[in-house]
Amino acid sequence: HTLSFEEFKAYFADGILTTDELRELFYSIDGRQTNNLDTDKLSDYFSQHLGEYLDVLSALEKLNVAVLKAMDKTKEEYQGSSVLGQFVTRFMLRETSSQLLSLQMSLQCAMEAVEVQSSTTP
Repeated sequence: HTLSFEEFKAYFADGILTTDELRELFYSIDGRQTNNLDTDKLSDYFSQHLGEYLDVLSALEKLNVAVLKAMDKTKEEYQGSSVLGQFVTRFMLRETSSQLLSLQMSLQCAMEAVEVQSSTTP
């Protein structure tokens, strides 16, 4: 699979890097002056820069699998559950959603802080 510069720009534009800076990044990852970036090269590039986010992304992948598995089980068993069982299921879904929203809010605050810092850096 490959990405054109326009696809790359649409996905990675963050409102801070200019088009020229994005183009420079695109070509530095690609290593060739073509308009098609191999997605394997893109993956390799980010893999080198994961740092602390390696554990975060790994945990998110496991969380995603666990949540989907729980939702599948809920879908299969909810209708046949007792009133109390359905209540517990609804509570668990709400609590899981609440925890994820809380985490998302923390990430959003961190992203905003980094963006503000980036836009004020000369």
